[in-house]
Amino acid sequence: MAVAALRPRRLRVHARAGHRGRAGRGGGVSRVRLAGALAVVTGAGSGIGAATARRFTAAGATVIGVDLDGDAVAEVCGASSSYVCDVADRAAVEELADRIAADHGDVDVLVNNAGVGVYGPFLDASLDDWDWLVSINLDGVAYGCAAFGRGMVERGHGQVVNVASGAAYIPNRNMAAYCATKSAVVALSQCLRADWRGSGVGVSVVCPGVISTPIARATRYVGREAHKADRGAALLARGHSPDLVAKAIADCVKRNRDVVPVGFESTLAYKLLRGAPQPIQGLVARGAI
Repeated sequence: MAVAALRPRRLRVHARAGHRGRAGRGGGVSRVRLAGALAVVTGAGSGIGAATARRFTAAGATVIGVDLDGDAVAEVCGASSSYVCDVADRAAVEELADRIAADHGDVDVLVNNAGVGVYGPFLDASLDDWDWLVSINLDGVAYGCAAFGRGMVERGHGQVVNVASGAAYIPNRNMAAYCATKSAVVALSQCLRADWRGSGVGVSVVCPGVISTPIARATRYVGREAHKADRGAALLARGHSPDLVAKAIADCVKRNRDVVPVGFESTLAYKLLRGAPQPIQGLVARGAI
């Protein structure tokens, strides 16, 4: 599967004077303050990523935005702090991490937010659809954690926040691939949280519900659902503000939270499924969810 190479907005990137990250004490719990931090946010050109970049900037962080849409991310983060990168391209993500380290210094915060969707019955979607979704929603998160997390652990300081979804634990008969990748992101995040415990690096995962973002434009609608793209976009438009998720992400940086549902529907489902999963499964089977 062909992927685009990293195309950074060239070397007019200005690192904050003297910013080389802050050495952690090691052996402790993550303690990262956004003020003065260097943060990398993927999918920063719109939606949750853009809201997170703006909130971080307002809190005093230096934000490096990453997106496939160079114009969009430059509008949010400024041309000198924007990179175009396909997170599904492992070599490009590794090069991105190296370039940011060279041009800006040590990264304190990583937000893996970039994502796409496939909507429709599992058998109506092709395995190419599956591969495309997994390469971005799961592999892209793993590549980011590996490329940026290694330096954080070596320095004993940092916070990773991965953006999953309420779909990680709310099954949907038309979202098998999407739900599977988001469940995997939750599992990966919890495993890394345990793996890096005591290193000074925290790992959190947020699980948004229905959020008003443009993800419908990055979703492949297949089979009997192929005509529902406009309906999907309309539903999302009535969702929660992306800043609700950005606020939760900022809180994860501050407090190193674990699994954080965002939005009443995601929070309610998280609580119900932990206590009474069978009724929810029945609703899914009947198409009520």
